Amino acid sequence: MNKKFLIGICTLALIFGFTGCGKEPTEVAGFPVARYEEILKSTLQNVDTLDETTLEYYISQSEDSEDEVSAEFFKEVQECNPVKGEFVDFYDNDKVIGGFNIGKINIGGQKALSVEKSGKTVTASLVADYSKRDLKLTFVYNANDIKKGPTAINIEPIYSLGETMQKAGLNTVMGIAIVFAMLVVMSGVIKIFEIIPKIEKSIKAKKEAQDNAPVVEPVVAKSSNDSTDDLQLVAVIAAAIAASTGASTDSFVVRSIKKRY
Repeated sequence: MNKKFLIGICTLALIFGFTGCGKEPTEVAGFPVARYEEILKSTLQNVDTLDETTLEYYISQSEDSEDEVSAEFFKEVQECNPVKGEFVDFYDNDKVIGGFNIGKINIGGQKALSVEKSGKTVTASLVADYSKRDLKLTFVYNANDIKKGPTAINIEPIYSLGETMQKAGLNTVMGIAIVFAMLVVMSGVIKIFEIIPKIEKSIKAKKEAQDNAPVVEPVVAKSSNDSTDDLQLVAVIAAAIAASTGASTDSFVVRSIKKRY
């Protein structure tokens, strides 16, 4: 009996605990939620008054003073200006933006105003209604020193769940394509490493064949000077024969000369 009683108490405690979790807190990290909302709305309204020239000036000033948080924020504002359109109004704090509903359950949506604490970080975000595309402004604070101001500021356009899924699909396709391309490149490199040894072997074989080929000495043709010397030698021999025999040089013909060394 006591065991059943304890189980019942625990069940009621869990029910009331979940009921308490459903209530929106009035303050976070000792700072009223209404104050977070006021800061976010004021920032968005001030941003709407900035033209391109003013934004460029603020970016330049932030970079010169090494204020990276402000510089990045104003750059994001520049990127959002062409897509947001004109400011319409602020949504009710409890309104859920985006996502899709299954009965009373919303999937993928977000509340217009959200202030949450996680560890030592407080994140406050606000979605505002614009004619072309809603914008979401987010401030990140150090929970231990809220009055010091945000440690990070972000502004971005809100995309529908379908657009987000489309982007995710494109990113997936691009990732698969890149991986496939890298595999093709790697296969090509491996193939090249297989071909290089064959080419080196072929070049080496050709070089060895050239080194082992018999050397053919070129035939040197007799020059005109050698021919002239031979004619003079024939004339001298013919004159010597004619003198020793008393015959005329016309009565005999020198057909060949054999040189002995």
